[in-house]
Amino acid sequence: MRAVPAEPSRWLEWLRRRERALALGYLAVTFLVLAVLATPPVRVPVLGLLQGAVDRWDARWSRRLAEGERLLASGRAEAAATYLERLDRIFPARTSRHARDQERERLLVLLARAQEASGRTRLTMETYQRLVAFDTLNFFNQYELARAAERLLSGWALAPEARDGFAAALRLFPSHLPSLRGYIDYHMDRGDFAPVVQAYREYLDAALVERIEVRLGGATVAVRVMADGRPHHLVVPAPVPGARVDTALLRSAFPLAVEHIEVVGAARVGRPGPSAGASARLDTGPILPSSDSASVAVRLPVLAAGLGELRLRVRVFKPVDAELWALVVRSHRNLLDAAGLAEATARTAPLPTAEAADRILQRTGWARSGLGDRVEER
Repeated sequence: MRAVPAEPSRWLEWLRRRERALALGYLAVTFLVLAVLATPPVRVPVLGLLQGAVDRWDARWSRRLAEGERLLASGRAEAAATYLERLDRIFPARTSRHARDQERERLLVLLARAQEASGRTRLTMETYQRLVAFDTLNFFNQYELARAAERLLSGWALAPEARDGFAAALRLFPSHLPSLRGYIDYHMDRGDFAPVVQAYREYLDAALVERIEVRLGGATVAVRVMADGRPHHLVVPAPVPGARVDTALLRSAFPLAVEHIEVVGAARVGRPGPSAGASARLDTGPILPSSDSASVAVRLPVLAAGLGELRLRVRVFKPVDAELWALVVRSHRNLLDAAGLAEATARTAPLPTAEAADRILQRTGWARSGLGDRVEER
């Protein structure tokens, strides 16, 4: 017995009957699109509209995160947590790949803060662990985890989880002062002075380059110096060789000290090498930033040949607050480490408050959030 062939569906039959019309319509639309793109007066506004539509589509995730942030800022922690958890289920943050993943990091941070504000300690710590796993090379994620452990898991002293988080942040960014402060607080609570001394020494030795501006007359020359509290020798060429300059103004966002300066005259026609210079020992001592920078004005002897270059010996100090420095001093003294204390003292210029010390590093994006300048630096 033969099988009866099934009748084609209605929609397939409809397509078959209109196949020619559909093909002509497709060709017509394609021709119109190509004509639009080939005509400059029309192409530019059309492409602009398309780009705007794409941008608005891409920004929808940022708008959703902004809504969650608004809920959290208004004190509606439960509603913010529920809303952000739904976003997390829709597009979970798993791994760091490109710049758009910063939005996923932002989601995890907001979600953890909302969960903490609503009293969900276990979920809060799990979310911060996810934040660290999302991008293990971002020191700020480790710092956020450590701060959460400090708030939620600590009793009479800081929790070990906080210590581990601060230590992990310092391994990634050894010059992060807030992490150093938390790590030192943990060991000071336990009277463990050797790790305090070691951590502070590593902080001073960590590579951190600061930009110093040297203003000579009406021009400014920028030089870069290691901020480690040790003396460094700099050679600053005159912007206009042979100009008569009687004052040098040095500016730095970090505490700064000038120990020695030598003025070398410009080269003369027919005489090899620079002309004789004049030097003086200044030793200004540490100059702390007053508002946004530390400034040192130096009077220069005016040479007959004019200025050729300046040779400086300067110290640039990492930011340290007076309270933290007092803990370091006490640790050295408890260890009877007079030599180590003398070296640390020579390389330290304490600022009066922790806010003033943190503000110096906060001027850079990578110190605020761990993003932006990484090689992320992404």
